[in-house]
Amino acid sequence: MPRTGNNVYKRKDGRWEGRYPKDRNESGKIIYGYVYGKTCGEVKQRLNDKPKATARKPALKGNVAEVAEQWLSVMKLRVKPSTLAGYESAVRLHILPKFGKTAIHGLTAAAVSKFAQEKLQRGRADGSGGLSPKTVRDILSVLKGIIDFAVIEKLVENAIVITYPKQRQKAMRVLSLTEQSALSGQLLEEPTIHKAGILLCLHTGLRVGEVCALRWGDFSPGFEKLTVRRSIRRIKSNDGERKTKLVIDTPKSKCSLRDVPLPKLLSQMLGNFIGNEGSFFLSTGETLMTEPRTMQNHFKRAVKAAGISDANFHCLRHTFSTRCIEASVDIKSLSEMLGHATVNITLNRYVHSSFEQKQESMNKLEQYLGL
Repeated sequence: MPRTGNNVYKRKDGRWEGRYPKDRNESGKIIYGYVYGKTCGEVKQRLNDKPKATARKPALKGNVAEVAEQWLSVMKLRVKPSTLAGYESAVRLHILPKFGKTAIHGLTAAAVSKFAQEKLQRGRADGSGGLSPKTVRDILSVLKGIIDFAVIEKLVENAIVITYPKQRQKAMRVLSLTEQSALSGQLLEEPTIHKAGILLCLHTGLRVGEVCALRWGDFSPGFEKLTVRRSIRRIKSNDGERKTKLVIDTPKSKCSLRDVPLPKLLSQMLGNFIGNEGSFFLSTGETLMTEPRTMQNHFKRAVKAAGISDANFHCLRHTFSTRCIEASVDIKSLSEMLGHATVNITLNRYVHSSFEQKQESMNKLEQYLGL
């Protein structure tokens, strides 16, 4: 058969034949295809229209459990122990029981959406009902991290689109001026170190983990300011010996490392309890810590003794920010005292307008309009 090129031949029957690499098998060997025509030019044109063969992609391997384990090993080097503990909990308790044996490339948006609905309806471990939208969003965020890792590692070609459940913003408890006055009075009556810690949070906006991690060396000599350097959290333990453990780490974010000025009321009170520089503020020992749960119990007792409605410890932070806004403290200063990355976080989460403020704003408008 006359040949006019590497892949073009004239057959004995007068037709022209062209051969092209159509595909490759799993071992990489080329599989050829053929085209035919009445002329050599016609065959060459048809060959030019054919796609070039590429090496066959390896079969996608790895189930969700295997990929999740790899992802967690990477996250261990990037995030805080408390954050990693949350990731591990979401993987172990929720993701693996549902998708552990599923091939990572077999995950679909529909399957994940159904999984989210199941968690909302009956996701609690004790079978008593569904999980909150926030908890389900956190679980889905972990699953998304695993899928994104699989894309980077080329275990899947594209990440699936995950739909997150809507989360309603809860109305945060803020103490009224009357309630704050009653609580402060109770804390100042026969003060203890734990009452001083509660009062400190009420007047600085510190988080409960931050006040528990304070050492006396974090206060300036004259108690004009304190420096927030660390935080205490109780997290789930994976050592097999205990369910949880206390960890001391840097605060929530880099912006949470901050200096906070102290009012004179606190400076005078703290001077009555001063301890060694290296000892913890609340427990007066260098190794003994007061954990957040204990401080929350002290706060609950103080609230009850003050005769005000139930509140959680975090309401002190919201109350502090609200009082600052009412006192016309500039939002940038408040944001830095709270340790926020942007003023938007402060405005959206921690500034609560009271009815009295709204009434005052309405009065100002009436005066402006001359009503």
